[in-house]
Amino acid sequence: MQKRILLVTDDSQFREDFARALERALAADSLEGTFVEADSLAEARAILREVGLHAALIDVKPPDGGGLDLVHELNNGAGIRIPTLVLTAYLDRKVAMQAMDAGAKGAFCKVVAVPEIIEAIKRLTS
Repeated sequence: MQKRILLVTDDSQFREDFARALERALAADSLEGTFVEADSLAEARAILREVGLHAALIDVKPPDGGGLDLVHELNNGAGIRIPTLVLTAYLDRKVAMQAMDAGAKGAFCKVVAVPEIIEAIKRLTS
């Protein structure tokens, strides 16, 4: 079954390259995944009205608000609930703790090795 994963980050080049790299890595593990891309919280919330998302990778600092607010909504709110991972340019203990407090299943630096994120996605979507 094809997994649909929301990827929220405002850096369009990174978002496109990262999504393609993750799709290739998933395919190499005989998993089908496609990334639905959003460059803002507003766009992410519009996409979330669609059905069939299996997970989300959310940047801590999108241009229109705090990414951790969206993580909290997806994990602790009354609406749609999907497992999430947090992405950030500079991961430190404080950000990781805030991500976990918001309900994220993990937090990763954007420059982390793709295999680590693939393993996390597999855990989220299994």
